[in-house]
Amino acid sequence: MGAADPSRHRRRRNDSIGAFRVVGLLFGLTLGTTAYAQSLQRGINLSRWLEASGGPPVTAQELRKLHEAGFDHVRLPVDPVALGWSPQRGPRLSGLARLRGAVDAALEARLDVIVDLHPNDQTKQAIEAEPQWSDGYIAMWRTLAGEFKRTPTKRVVFELFNEPGYYGIAGGFLWSRYQQRLVGAVREVLPAHALIVSGRKGGSLEGLVELDPLDDPNLIYSFHYYLPYIFTHQGASWMQGDRWTTAGHWRGVRYPALQARLKLPRSDGQVAAERATDELAEYFQGGWSRERIAAQWQPLAAWARQHGVRVHCGEFGVIRNGVDPASRYAWIGDVRTLAERNGWGWSLWNYADDFGIASGSNTEGRERGELEAPALRALGLSRLGSGRRAR
Repeated sequence: MGAADPSRHRRRRNDSIGAFRVVGLLFGLTLGTTAYAQSLQRGINLSRWLEASGGPPVTAQELRKLHEAGFDHVRLPVDPVALGWSPQRGPRLSGLARLRGAVDAALEARLDVIVDLHPNDQTKQAIEAEPQWSDGYIAMWRTLAGEFKRTPTKRVVFELFNEPGYYGIAGGFLWSRYQQRLVGAVREVLPAHALIVSGRKGGSLEGLVELDPLDDPNLIYSFHYYLPYIFTHQGASWMQGDRWTTAGHWRGVRYPALQARLKLPRSDGQVAAERATDELAEYFQGGWSRERIAAQWQPLAAWARQHGVRVHCGEFGVIRNGVDPASRYAWIGDVRTLAERNGWGWSLWNYADDFGIASGSNTEGRERGELEAPALRALGLSRLGSGRRAR
């Protein structure tokens, strides 16, 4: 997902995962994932910096402020085509110096780094369908891994493929086989760095729980979470016309669902009324709240326990423009809290774009401004941040 390629937000609705069980069971769990090193616990995505839309670089001062606020890592979405790769040109990224500079700047600011290869939808479809692209992508990763071989193994992590699609009957088998090839190629060059892998269906929770874990103890399993879209993506222009949700046509949707009942949202009237009201009714009937999210996550919690793997919520967030701030930060706070209760790290989407938490967040190049205090409170960082500044 990202401002550089808004169509990434389009993914199948996956709110039918599993049967809902007693929510209270989740809160008492102590998962095996907490035995891992406590890195990559509190992160933020720095979108557009290394993507096709090419926003202004994040400055050294901004990176230091993110660390002072309490973040321990950043996730760098990297569009390989925007940085000069194609299978026709060969495996090197011509824009590698930009990526190196971003990684070095984050490390200098005492932030660990997830290098997230973030192809746009067109590139992902080509990789899935055309051997020249799928083989070329693996060759590119092998070369890229060699360029970062000397980076600190405990501070730089590599995410191999953001939000793979691979829908359809054979998609699970095809993605599993391809991801194994990717891991194998990178492991030949980087035997000690942690790698981030994910499930298909847009990197969703649903795609992850159907994945058989790979035979590699130094993997982190990522999922992205944005449900319900009618709230998190309300008014998003790129969601209008989406076949899976009417979210782009709604305004003023509040969270939790009880708050939306007290002050009803409105539709822009540009989508079939029956379809829009059906989705709103689902939002109400589902009783979307922290408890609903917790119940939906139980299959993933059970999967992680069963396999003894480390899980990371690599993206979650709520669009900013026109959304009730209290509702926005309530949802962010609920998702963050649940991730931490499961012993999972997280990376918020995003710093200062259309889902941003800075006062000047936008996609039009204005100054990003300061991190907002309500955002830091929702992320549990206000005390951490003040403590760091006091030292």
